[in-house]
Amino acid sequence: MTYIIQAHVGSIEECKRAVEELHKEGYTKEQITLVTNHASQETILQNWDLRGADGAIFSSHSLLEKVNNLFNLKQYEYFQKKTGTFPNGMDFLVDHIAAIENGSILIITEEADE
Repeated sequence: MTYIIQAHVGSIEECKRAVEELHKEGYTKEQITLVTNHASQETILQNWDLRGADGAIFSSHSLLEKVNNLFNLKQYEYFQKKTGTFPNGMDFLVDHIAAIENGSILIITEEADE
């Protein structure tokens, strides 16, 4: 399998929209992994009602239903060391680590090898 960083988004709302687009393109839940910081991860996992940029309230639960994994950086590193799933270990994320630490969310997809 090949893994691709699809997007680097700055909010949970943007992430939800990007994941919905990936599903429309044919990606399944099992093909989508998110990596973010601990605070953003907890916000998503707690299923808090969040207010979008347009003022509408949405639930992070709808995002969790559409992704396979939601890791913070420490969990990603542990998972990677244990399974070797993602290419090049932490180097796979190297260009995005600072942004992730500041709350951005990285969206990774699993692509079938042809």
